[in-house]
Amino acid sequence: MKRQLFSLVMIPLLLFSGSTVLAEEKSEEWHDETMYFLMTDRFMNGDPTNNAQVNNEDPSAYQGGDFKGVEDQLDYLQELGITSIVMSPVFENEAGAYHGYSVTDYSKMNEQFGSKKELQRLVKKAHELDIRVLVDFPATRVSTEHVWAGDPAKEDWFTSLSSAQEPNWLGNMAEINTANVDVQNALINVAVELADDTGIDGYFFSNASGAAPSFWTAFDEKLPALHLIGEMNDVTPEEAAAYEEAGLDSVTAAWMQEPLRKQFATVDRSSEEVKELLLKEQNVFKDPLEIIHMADSALTDRFTLDMANENMFPGARWKMALTYMYTTPGTPAVFYGSEIAQNGESGVDAHGLMNFRTDQELADYIKQIAKLRADLPALRQGSYEPLYEKEGLSVFKREYENETLIVAINNTGETQKVTIPVDELDPEKELSGLLAGDMSRAADGEFTIILDREEAEVYALTEKTGINYAFIGAMIIVYVTFMIFLYIVWKRGKRAAGKE
Repeated sequence: MKRQLFSLVMIPLLLFSGSTVLAEEKSEEWHDETMYFLMTDRFMNGDPTNNAQVNNEDPSAYQGGDFKGVEDQLDYLQELGITSIVMSPVFENEAGAYHGYSVTDYSKMNEQFGSKKELQRLVKKAHELDIRVLVDFPATRVSTEHVWAGDPAKEDWFTSLSSAQEPNWLGNMAEINTANVDVQNALINVAVELADDTGIDGYFFSNASGAAPSFWTAFDEKLPALHLIGEMNDVTPEEAAAYEEAGLDSVTAAWMQEPLRKQFATVDRSSEEVKELLLKEQNVFKDPLEIIHMADSALTDRFTLDMANENMFPGARWKMALTYMYTTPGTPAVFYGSEIAQNGESGVDAHGLMNFRTDQELADYIKQIAKLRADLPALRQGSYEPLYEKEGLSVFKREYENETLIVAINNTGETQKVTIPVDELDPEKELSGLLAGDMSRAADGEFTIILDREEAEVYALTEKTGINYAFIGAMIIVYVTFMIFLYIVWKRGKRAAGKE
């Protein structure tokens, strides 16, 4: 009877204590996106019929990933909070070039990945899940075996038929003469045809900074409905801004990658350099919110390798870095396998097979911060104001319309305390933690935040929680009703017992 009574009492409590999270509908703005770069061959093998060059005993050979495999894992990416994917190059490549950068013929698809129709089906399903699809288009360098390179009539389409590339695992490649208008027109025609045939949402132009900014203007003019991203290598924000001005919708923040990695590879390192770069982006670019921030990519060592070299646990390091990337201005992008802390040096070692059955702790954390970014416009569109920075403890404010957020990231080896003057916020409100549930109210003219080592929190400035008289009144009514019900049951039971 006591257990039954406990259950009857707890049921209304549970019913009334449920909380509702209001998520706004997905925006069509590209700065709202959370991107995921994947290497098709290393992601998922969904169709064994296209495994002609697959050799799972040789990590430098094709491993079997294809369009069908990506399609099969779109639900996984959606659960991870991904809203756009960037796929490795899809064109025909020289034998064994699993990465897709050694293009031999733009007019043909890489049969190891599938057909245009299969890519079209992938895009269709992605769109049903509100996921956009972009394709990596290498337009500045190709395989030395490219069909154009063997055509005497196209001799002036190249500045070099064989040049060593960086990183060195790319080997020698033919470098396209991007100043040649005929070359530009041929490449644009390829881009238009592929987009028309498959329904993709845009292109990622790898090594875009290998061509002059003006080269990309015609792409913008011929592909006005597509989102065009340029990969920047060894350029400053000011130099990259010229590519945005020329017509690219967004660029990757090459200047940010190394400082970001250095900051979060271990604890107790200043975020001052990254902070200044973020502020510079606000002043240099037309749309700084679309600048893409990545910790690693297809061409770099894995960020996890930096952590391993510092003898640090990668899970905690990735959590700190990704929280920073997801909450600062810009568009965060994750390279496949980062959610499982994949390791390796640039090249084959860094291009391991994706493992969907490994420890999910980091992936679950990514889902959590991705949901915050999706639900809170201030994290995607808000202003950025640094409030405090000292040897790994970073505190900044994001504001958008009536929404004010405080992000605190303790990338140190000790518990830290920081105070924020009330004139920065509102003394009549409180800071409510959305990750770990922390809370802070103003006292003696300031808000105080305390964070454990390697912990982050996103605080929303909300109305103070007080006595909820309506809730208490409703609970009293519920309890009285249940007590009357129990009394009636007891009386009827007693009468039945008396009759016996």
